[in-house]
Amino acid sequence: MTLEQDAGTTELENALLATVAYSDVFDMPVSVADSGRFLVGVRAAPADITATAEQLLDEGRLSARDDLLYLPDRAEVLAIHDDRRARAEAMWPQARRWSRLLTWIPYVRMVAVTGGLACDSVEAHDDIDLFVVTAPGRLWLTRLAIVVVVRIAGLRGPELCPNYIVASDSLEMDVRTQYVARELAQTIPLCGSDVWDQLLDVNGWYREHLPNAERRAERQVASGRPGPLRAAIEWAFSRSAFDRLEAAEMKRKVKRLTAVSSRRPEVGRPDESAFSPSVCKGHMDGNAAGIEVAWRERITKLSS
Repeated sequence: MTLEQDAGTTELENALLATVAYSDVFDMPVSVADSGRFLVGVRAAPADITATAEQLLDEGRLSARDDLLYLPDRAEVLAIHDDRRARAEAMWPQARRWSRLLTWIPYVRMVAVTGGLACDSVEAHDDIDLFVVTAPGRLWLTRLAIVVVVRIAGLRGPELCPNYIVASDSLEMDVRTQYVARELAQTIPLCGSDVWDQLLDVNGWYREHLPNAERRAERQVASGRPGPLRAAIEWAFSRSAFDRLEAAEMKRKVKRLTAVSSRRPEVGRPDESAFSPSVCKGHMDGNAAGIEVAWRERITKLSS
């Protein structure tokens, strides 16, 4: 989605305005570097993005503090940014510590941070959103073990929220929107570098929305491959008797999860949740639809 382009507005200007507008939906400014990385629908060189940003600033169509860009008359996002960033810095060590612990669980192949923490924007009472990839066939029993760790973590401070768990044979995402592309591009893997690369390969469509979103070369991600002990445990749990236990756990938990109503009924049903033998996606807030509406409103205003 882009701004309506008139004769005096270039494609890059439109894309940069749309990118800043997207961050504004979350009450966030965006750095010049990240505005290039998450540039909507257009590939452009950093020098061209910087020059375009300077032009939009000169014309009063964007505002800035240092390298942070934001929409005119929205200076309040700067204080919000400072507050959230300080909170994120305090939360990152906890996220790394508990993510490492999750990788000890049999069948876990990747752990990544998503949501606000992934973009260093943590509100008060935010939890640590996690995207977990498991080996096929034992997603629901693995999820049960993950929940145990989550509850232990909650006793010690941080609230972990593994709201997206998927098996490694079901990495392709069926929803291909700007929202999903951005969530994928800004996700930060902490374990499972090989699975992370597979995830990006399978979902290469995200670069249709974000052509500049290259993989981060500086990533240092631990391997998610099981060591001898985990491999032995996984071998033991591969017996057919545990197939029945896996099916029973899935049936039990899906019954509970599907009874939970969407927390955003104003955006309609169905919500973003999905449950199957290979997927446990507990997104019940309807955030994606609401974000899309808010983004469209800002783009319409910028186009007028």
